[in-house]
Amino acid sequence: MSGKSILIIEHEISKIWQLVSVGFARIPTFWLSIWILCVPLFLLLPSIRMFPYPASGSPFSDLTITHYPNALFFKSSITTWREIPLWSSTILSGYPFAANPLSGLWYPFGWIALITPLPLGFNLLIGVHLIWGGLGMYKLMNQEGLGHAAALFSGIAFALLPKFFAHYGAGHLTLLYAVPWTPWLLWSQRSEHKRKDESKALRIPPGLILAITFVADIRWGAFALVLWWAYSIVHRQRIWGKLFLHLSIQTGLALLLAAPLVVPLIEYSGLSTRSMLGANDVLIYSLPLINLLGILFPNTKGYHEWVLYSGGIVFTLAVVGFLGSRLRRNTLLWIGITLTSVIVALGTQIPGSELLAELPFISMLRVPSRALFLAGIGLAALAGYGVEAIIQRSKMDQIKRINIFLYIVLISSLLLTIGLYLLEGDVPGGFLWGTAGLILGVVWIGAGVNSKLPVRIWIAGAFLVAVLDLAVIDVNSFQVESAEKVFAEREAVAQYISAQPGEFRTYSPSYSIPQGTAVRFGIQLADGVDPMQISRYAEFMDGASGVPREGYSVTVPPFANGDPGNDNISYTPDAEKLGLLNVGYVVADYEISANGLIHEKQIGEVHIYKNEYQMPRSWVKVEDDEFDSGIVPATILENSPNRMRLSAVGPGVLTVSEVYYPGGRVEVNGMERELSISDGVLMSVELDPGLQEIELSFRPNSITIGMFLFSLGLIGLLGNFWYLNKCLFWKDIKPNQNLQL
Repeated sequence: MSGKSILIIEHEISKIWQLVSVGFARIPTFWLSIWILCVPLFLLLPSIRMFPYPASGSPFSDLTITHYPNALFFKSSITTWREIPLWSSTILSGYPFAANPLSGLWYPFGWIALITPLPLGFNLLIGVHLIWGGLGMYKLMNQEGLGHAAALFSGIAFALLPKFFAHYGAGHLTLLYAVPWTPWLLWSQRSEHKRKDESKALRIPPGLILAITFVADIRWGAFALVLWWAYSIVHRQRIWGKLFLHLSIQTGLALLLAAPLVVPLIEYSGLSTRSMLGANDVLIYSLPLINLLGILFPNTKGYHEWVLYSGGIVFTLAVVGFLGSRLRRNTLLWIGITLTSVIVALGTQIPGSELLAELPFISMLRVPSRALFLAGIGLAALAGYGVEAIIQRSKMDQIKRINIFLYIVLISSLLLTIGLYLLEGDVPGGFLWGTAGLILGVVWIGAGVNSKLPVRIWIAGAFLVAVLDLAVIDVNSFQVESAEKVFAEREAVAQYISAQPGEFRTYSPSYSIPQGTAVRFGIQLADGVDPMQISRYAEFMDGASGVPREGYSVTVPPFANGDPGNDNISYTPDAEKLGLLNVGYVVADYEISANGLIHEKQIGEVHIYKNEYQMPRSWVKVEDDEFDSGIVPATILENSPNRMRLSAVGPGVLTVSEVYYPGGRVEVNGMERELSISDGVLMSVELDPGLQEIELSFRPNSITIGMFLFSLGLIGLLGNFWYLNKCLFWKDIKPNQNLQL
């Protein structure tokens, strides 16, 4: 190539580079820097097609146990039956799917996962929600008066919160959907006043965002509701009467919009084992006092509920923000939120907590350490104020106090680490990482506070230290398993069971067929794992399983020590009672000796037993003086999630092996009849003589009421939108202006 050609090429490259440079220069600073909020998704990309599990090594994840099978069932109901499932027969011999807050039925953004292969869809949605939460935190802190860099630091500190990734490992999908909406809820409250005169700014009613939070995870919705009220009261812009009226109206709007879930859930809660929670059940997994050290020293292998770490530099900047900010009301509020959430998380460590746990509203919430998400939000917000204080260091009059604090943190962390080494002869990796992060953070913050570095360089370094610290902890807060390995779990057992003729359920005292595997192979279970169970059914299963219940349990049967493979080895199931539930096979990780259970096959370590007492899915009990009494199977003509059509010959009592629940309807030859309870748990109806066609359907009044209230909420939402944004619709219309179409 000639020198002239090279010069021409270099000239063209130079022109292209100039065009690119000019293009970037025209892009607002916001879009050039906001990409950093995408880091959470980048951290998930290497395992985007895998299932997350706790970093502690636990073989159980809520994603595979609950959310994955619920999503498969939801998707198959839509594709196969063209109906939204209100009832599910997948586990527990049937339960109200629409009333279950873990079903994912009422959270519209979660439906996106159904159109993608799983778990890819779950992981993508989680990453997007974390980005959304970080953006919301940025917008909120911007509204509070922080500059771009400080607000963005709060956003990334929130989006990379290690507690998110620890709960990701636990498979807490609905929490990861709900918590990121919290900053947006507070932002919507502030934006009503901040943008009152800005006609080009669309304002969102807080009630809408609160409703979205409710349907994403109603348990977190309770925390968000309290936070929003407290935040609104502290940042009061109205007289007290108008403020409480506003908060009440928006809360009512949220409840109306969330009514399709809230109303059935209220009914379900009263009929479920959830209503029997005691103080010990409510306060389970309270934060141990020793775990308060987790705010400085991460423990990636610890229990996910107790994760408190938010980053060494984030914590240090949070204190700097409190000490150095001039916006005292704002920082005092965030300090109050952080401290209150930690106190709530301590649960049983706080005197009198047992009495509070007995209160009607609070008694429905378990695991007080979930409040630590609020501490993460508070520390992220305060860290933004710390960054802002250092940027505005020429106006900061607390430099001496901040320097003293930095020295205390530096010396304390070193002494704690050295002391631990002298006592134990070793220092855990998390402790070392926390100490290193604190030292680096203190040094860097000290350089910023004492004007040792240019502001731009200091800001870039603060972001780098924070992202590096949090990213390393985040990726070590969970482990993953390939989809192929998860799908292969007990697959051979499920294949054998699903190949057997007839319609039947299976029961396992040792969780020998995972719920995700069961749904994939169309196997319906009499056992199950779910936080809510119909009380009548749980009581029936006490006798059928032979396993005693002591207090509240999320599993049927309960596992006293959390070891499904061995906990129930000494208990003998009642094959006859299981037979009433249409249980045709019992599978266990150990041998069972029980009357009526015949050992049929062993696959690996799993023993498969045929139940001689199995009853049909539906049958007629005939009692006639002229003929012998007996059982005659009914013929199932159609069986979908919300409807079952049968053909049976009367007279007699038709029993359907499906759990009785309010909302079940029955028609015999087109005429509605009264549905009764058989054997204390099953549905039954009286039949007249002759061939009858019976249709059972699930159409609960609670859903009807919920949808009616939702329609009222939509009307209220539209009115609220118009009221908040009427300037957008009328800003260009002058009194005497003629409109032309």
